[in-house]
Amino acid sequence: MPPKWDTASSSQISLCPKSNDESASYHLVYMITGNPGLIGYYDTFLKTLHNRLSDSLHFPPKSNTFHVYGQSLAGFEDDTCSEPMLESPYGLEYQIQRSQKTLEGLRIESGPHKGEQFDSIFLIGHSVGSYILLEIIQRLKKSSSPLKIKSGILLFPTVTHIAQSPSGVKISTLFRIPDFPRRASIAAKGLVWLAPEGVLKWLVGLVARMPPEAAEVTTRFLKSKMGIWQALQLAKEEMDNITEDRWDEDIWGIEQEVAEVKDERPKLIFYFGDNDHWVANHTRDALIAARGQAGPGNESSKPIMLIDENGVDHGFCIRHSESIAEKVEVWIDDMIESQT
Repeated sequence: MPPKWDTASSSQISLCPKSNDESASYHLVYMITGNPGLIGYYDTFLKTLHNRLSDSLHFPPKSNTFHVYGQSLAGFEDDTCSEPMLESPYGLEYQIQRSQKTLEGLRIESGPHKGEQFDSIFLIGHSVGSYILLEIIQRLKKSSSPLKIKSGILLFPTVTHIAQSPSGVKISTLFRIPDFPRRASIAAKGLVWLAPEGVLKWLVGLVARMPPEAAEVTTRFLKSKMGIWQALQLAKEEMDNITEDRWDEDIWGIEQEVAEVKDERPKLIFYFGDNDHWVANHTRDALIAARGQAGPGNESSKPIMLIDENGVDHGFCIRHSESIAEKVEVWIDDMIESQT
């Protein structure tokens, strides 16, 4: 069966398996966006990842099938009809709960195993989506959820001390202005609505140097009813809440662990940027020293933590979707091969 896109809403991307082999293992890849939380930014990344996983040469294509799914965070899309219209933006806690609820409701969509849970789940979080990812894993563990979370892949993660990053320092200063997110959004929308959509898209592409696809998503975000306010309010909550490391060994793992326990713990892979403007180098290095694997070894259940060496920006999904998708595909392939 060919991959299928959920075209009913710009707020969701759903790529289904390319086959319905009864004997295949069914895997879910679940994407959690950064801020601004529009899934459209990850269109090329998710398409590339789905195609690479489905056509992988590391194992027989029919032995594993992949459903790739992602949704926009609440408040960023005007067509998110399932969400109640609020007079103020959605908070970080709501985004966590909503992302978890969606994950828990996903099932195999077609074929002989329709309606069943997936054999394994790979979570991918970008930026604040990485923070949401860790919160979901922790909450699922505490609730003894039957979901089989195999891994969490955290791309350019902002999971501690985001306010100490170069951009965090700048925006935190602005948040000292009373009611800054709402006031700034009103001013920005006044300017945005003066420009025709075609002109605005051209300006976004020119000023931000974005390719046409990203410029179109950004234009939709800027024209949305609450998008700018939602992004700024969520950013403020990120500054206030993403501070100290808040997770324990149940999430981080330990250096020496028996194989049975290690296999049950979701494998975490962190991929940091080099000189990421949303992640201070000193907080990144401190987290790697405290929580990363001390060195190669099969006994460790602690996260693998890597630093990009190719000059990829924090917003990788704008210009570097293909190269990051290639890395993620290799990591997922390796974890699936280790299961067999």
